[in-house]
Amino acid sequence: MKTKMHNVNRILSQTMTLPALLLAVAIMGSPIKALAGEASTSAGVTQFGSLPGTAEATANYSGDGPGQARTTTRSGPVSFGQGIAYGVDRDGFDFSVSYAVGGRFLPATASTFNVSIGRDGSVASSGGLSTASRAPIRSVNAGGFARSQPGGSVAAATAGGRSDPRGTVTGRTWSRSTPARRLFR
Repeated sequence: MKTKMHNVNRILSQTMTLPALLLAVAIMGSPIKALAGEASTSAGVTQFGSLPGTAEATANYSGDGPGQARTTTRSGPVSFGQGIAYGVDRDGFDFSVSYAVGGRFLPATASTFNVSIGRDGSVASSGGLSTASRAPIRSVNAGGFARSQPGGSVAAATAGGRSDPRGTVTGRTWSRSTPARRLFR
């Protein structure tokens, strides 16, 4: 009985592995690849009463052209986090920046701005702002991305936070897009 189950498991694993392996090879070797440049960032701060705060930031650019991504963080009595990413590829220009700042005597604030300008004339932008009142425990974060791709540019933003029961958090985001423009000669 044990050998029969072993044979069945071996046959099933070979039967399932071969199609999955062939599919992976076909996708990776395909000349048609997803073309898009994307810049994304996020930043946040957290404050616990009179203790030193913490800050975090991320930044990323992926595309087939030159780009740069960097972060800066400082944690302490006044915490600061910033992420910046930008790049240019065959589909357009992408830019994203996010920052957050907070401290013992400061309201915690986070903001983001993202813009993408496609070579086809499409433009997309987004932004967000999050603020937490001076409660003993509070945190805010904001982030977003901008992507240029065939068919138009895309941008999105997030903003949020958390506060103890005596505090309030206000978050707002927006986005705008302009479709590709046709050029006639």
